[in-house]
Amino acid sequence: MDADATAWSDVVSDALVAADFSFSRPERFRGRVTTRRLGPTSLIAMVAHPHVAVRAREHIAAHASAETLLSLQLEGGAEFRQDGRTAIVGPGDLVFYDSARPVEIVAAAGYRSLCFRFPTTGPGAHRRPDPLTATTLRGAHGLAPAVAGLLTGLQSSTGAGAGLAAQQAVELARTLFDDELGRRGLLVPDDPHEGLRAAFDEHVEAHLAEVDLTPRSAAAALFVSPRHLHAVLAEAGRTPAGTIRTRRLERCLADLADPAEAATPVSSIARRWGFPNATRFGQLVRRHTGRTPTAYRRAMLA
Repeated sequence: MDADATAWSDVVSDALVAADFSFSRPERFRGRVTTRRLGPTSLIAMVAHPHVAVRAREHIAAHASAETLLSLQLEGGAEFRQDGRTAIVGPGDLVFYDSARPVEIVAAAGYRSLCFRFPTTGPGAHRRPDPLTATTLRGAHGLAPAVAGLLTGLQSSTGAGAGLAAQQAVELARTLFDDELGRRGLLVPDDPHEGLRAAFDEHVEAHLAEVDLTPRSAAAALFVSPRHLHAVLAEAGRTPAGTIRTRRLERCLADLADPAEAATPVSSIARRWGFPNATRFGQLVRRHTGRTPTAYRRAMLA
């Protein structure tokens, strides 16, 4: 979309992030923004006359999802300022910045860039970009040329291949990020035990309603021994059986308090979430709430 100085703020806010803009020659300013949305990612191409963008605290919604932005400079130059650092980039250079924190971008004459935006939080997310925000990644070093080539290719990709290319771009951008952290001595190795705990929690959530979900079956699905799984969860003050039981109980209590489930028998709710023994279920609810399942439901619905 083409825009002059008066419309530029709205155009960029819709495509990228909200910010305030200033122009040395507002009467002569012209810019163009093209956006491709590819699932949870997007690719934003920008061409513009010189300007300054300032994204301050008031532009950032309190509950907005954090996203990582990787900008590839195609022509001209720019400066990115975030977290007390300043990155000066030229053609071929890349720079990371974070949408959830203030940033200032100064676009010089001949400015043309590609910005790749992907999630920082949520399923499949990666570590936050804090250590590398506003840090120049030279286009001739390391993985930068491969990332630049993939992003420019993504701009013209079509059909089903575009979604796959976008996922490849996310993975390569994350690899570039880790490679740069390692090269600068900033990479903190992932805790393999934390990864196993996260995988266990995901498995439990996916199979919670199955009666045969047990610590042993979960360990087998994760290709570890029951003893190892127990030891890893113990580091976090948990047990496999206790985690499964707690999550099932939470689901049952939520259904008992749900008006839409008021006509569903208590025993049916218990079986739905893996408690075939009504007596045992009643004991757990009483221990947790101080009430029988029926009394708990009555109190919640009242």
